[in-house]
Amino acid sequence: MGQSRLKKLDSFSVGMIWGMLLPLLIFLVLYLARYHTVPLGDYISNLTEMKILIKMLSLCGFANLLLFLYFYRNGVDRAAKGVIAATFVYGFMVLISRFL
Repeated sequence: MGQSRLKKLDSFSVGMIWGMLLPLLIFLVLYLARYHTVPLGDYISNLTEMKILIKMLSLCGFANLLLFLYFYRNGVDRAAKGVIAATFVYGFMVLISRFL
C-alpha cells in the first residue's frame, strides 16, 4: 500500500474500527473454515455451553497485535493508538463477560 494511501488511514477512528472488527472477522473465518455446516447460532451456543466462547474470543483479540505492528511500522500512529484503544475495550468486554 502506498504511503499516501496509508496517511489517509491515519486517524484514531479508523484504528478503533479495525481493532473492533478484526477479532470478530477472525472468529468468523475460524467458524467458516472448520464448522461451516453448523448454523452460526448453534455454533455459538455450543461454545457457550462448553464455556469456551470467551476464551476463543479473547484469543481472536491477539490479531490486533499484528494490526498494531503494521500501523506502527508504517508510521500510522493515530490508527495504531485506535487499535490499542479498541483492544482495551475488547479486553474489558471479555473480562466483564467472564463474571456474568
